[in-house]
Amino acid sequence: MLQTLKELYKYCRHYPSKFIIGLICLVISSYAFTQPPRLIGETIDRLRTTSIATTSFNDITLLIAELFFFVIVGSVGLLIVRRVMLGASWEILFDIRRDLILRLNSLSSNYFDNNRVGDIMTRMTADLNAVRMFIGVGSFMGLNLALLFAFTLYRMFKLNVSLTLLTLVIIPLITLTFFYLLRIVHKRYGKVQEQFSNVSAMAQENFSGIRVVKGFGIEDREISSFRTLNDEFIRRNLSLTKVDGPLFPLMELFFGLTISVLLLIGGRFVMVDDPTLSIGQFIDFIFLFEGIQWPIIGLGWIATVIQRGHTSWGRIKEVMYAEVDIKDDADTNPELTSIKGDIAFNNVSLKFGDMTALDNISFSIKEGETVGITGRTGSGKTMLANLLARLSDPSEGSITISGEPLKHYPLQILRRNIGMVPQEPFLFSDTIAENIAFGIPLEDEAELNKKVRSIAELVQLVEDVDGFPEGFETSLGERGVTLSGGQRQRTAMARAIIRDPSILILDDALSAVDTQTEALILQGLKKVAQDRTTIIIGHRVSGFKHCDRILVLDEGKIVEDGSHEELITLDGWYADIDRRQQLEEALETA
Repeated sequence: MLQTLKELYKYCRHYPSKFIIGLICLVISSYAFTQPPRLIGETIDRLRTTSIATTSFNDITLLIAELFFFVIVGSVGLLIVRRVMLGASWEILFDIRRDLILRLNSLSSNYFDNNRVGDIMTRMTADLNAVRMFIGVGSFMGLNLALLFAFTLYRMFKLNVSLTLLTLVIIPLITLTFFYLLRIVHKRYGKVQEQFSNVSAMAQENFSGIRVVKGFGIEDREISSFRTLNDEFIRRNLSLTKVDGPLFPLMELFFGLTISVLLLIGGRFVMVDDPTLSIGQFIDFIFLFEGIQWPIIGLGWIATVIQRGHTSWGRIKEVMYAEVDIKDDADTNPELTSIKGDIAFNNVSLKFGDMTALDNISFSIKEGETVGITGRTGSGKTMLANLLARLSDPSEGSITISGEPLKHYPLQILRRNIGMVPQEPFLFSDTIAENIAFGIPLEDEAELNKKVRSIAELVQLVEDVDGFPEGFETSLGERGVTLSGGQRQRTAMARAIIRDPSILILDDALSAVDTQTEALILQGLKKVAQDRTTIIIGHRVSGFKHCDRILVLDEGKIVEDGSHEELITLDGWYADIDRRQQLEEALETA
C-alpha cells in the first residue's frame, strides 16, 4: 500500500494548491462539525438551570446563531473540499490515462500479440476509475474521518475520560475485523477484475468478428460461452459481496451496542447526587459519538475503495511498466534525420524460442531499386519487412542503411520514412479521404483533397470511390468493413504512398485485386518507385516482372536470387510457380 501511495504521489504533486486548499478546508470543516453538539448541550443546560423569566432571549438567539454559523461553515468547507480534491482526482486520472496511452504506443507489436484488447480496455476504464476513487474519494474521506475523529475524541476526553475510554473499546473490534476482511477483499477483487477482463475481451472479439460468427451460424454457441464467462463473473462478484456486505451491518451492531452501554453507564454519571456530567454535557457527548458514527461506519466503504484502488493500480502498473523491447537507446544518433541509401542484411537470424523464422539471411538492396520477395507461406517474407521497420529486432546479425546500423536511426525518423502496407490493412472509422491522408501533416484542405485524389487514381481507387454517394467523404465502418477486400488494400496502399516515403514496402498488398487491376496499379507504381526503394512481397509472379531483383525464401533462407528472366532460366521454385500461374490464367480465360 505504501508503495502504491509513493507511486501515485508523483501525479498528486502536480496539484499542490488544490490538495493544500482541500486540507485547510477539511480541517476547518471537521472542527466546525464538532461544535453543534456543544452548543446544543449548553442551550439545554441554560434552559434547565434558569427560569423562563430570567433566561435572556438574546442569549438563546446568540447560541442558535452560533449553531447555524458552524453548520454553514462546515457545509461550505466540505463543498470546497469535494470540488478541489475530487476535481484534482479527475485531472490526475487524465494524467495517468495520458501516460498509459503513451506507454501503449511505445510498446512493440509483440506486447499486443500476447495481450487481449478487451483486457487492456478494462484496465483503462474500470481499473483507472478505481484508482481515481482511491486518490479522490479515498483520500478525502480518509482525511475527513481522521480529522473528525481527532477533534471529536479531544472534546469527548474533555467532557469525561471514563466514558471516552469506554467508547474506544469499539476501535480494536473494528480494526481486527477490517484487517481480516480486507485481506480477503484484495484477493477476491483481483479475481473479479480478471474475470471482467475475460468478459470484455470476448465481447470485443465477438463484436469485431460478428460477420464470422453469423457466417458460421454459431450465435447460440458464442452466447453460451459468454453466458459461462458472465456466470463466473457474477459468482466472483457475489463472493466479493459476501465479504463487503457484512462491513456496514457489523459497524451498526458495534455502534448500537456502544450506545446502549453509554446510556446504561453514562446515565449514572448524570443521575448521582454529585454528577460529573450535566444533562447538557451528556447529550453533547452522545451527539459527538453519533457524529463519528457515520465516518467510522464509512470506514468499511473507504477501506474497500482504497483496497480496490490498490489492486487496480497493480493491474495498471503491469502496462505502465511493461518492458519496451524496441526503443531508442544510447546508440541512437539524433543527427540522423533522413533515411536514404543502400540497405544491407548481414547474417540476420530471427528466432522465437526454439523456432527459427529467418536463418542467416544476407543480401543488399541498392538505393532506388525495386525488389520482389516471394516464397512459400510461412517462409519468413513478412518477417523481413518487420525487421526493416524495426517492428522486431533480429536475434543475430545486423541491418544497415547507408552503412549505419538500423538501431542508430531514431525510431520516429525510421518509421516516418518507411511506407508499409501490411497483409491485413487496418482502416479507421473515418472517411476514405481521412484514411488516405492519415499519415501526413495537416495541409490546405483544397490542396490535400487534390493530393488524395491523385494518389487514389494511381492505385486505381478513384472509379470505385466516385461510385459511392458521398465520394471520398464516405464514412467507413469499423476497420473499413464497408469496403471490399481489394478496396481496403488499395486505400491502405494510397495511405502509404501519399506520405512520400523513402522506402515503400508492399506486403502482399495486391492479393485481393484481380490481375487486370493489379497490372494497372503496378504500372502506376513504376512512376512512384523511380525515386525510392521499393520492396514488393507477394505470391503472384506477374507482380515481380518489373522488379530489378527477386528473392525467393524457403524455410527462412534465401534459395534463389536474380531478375525475373534469370530465375526463369534457373528453372527452380520460381520458374515452377510461374508455369503454374500461367496455366491457371489460361484456364480462366478459356
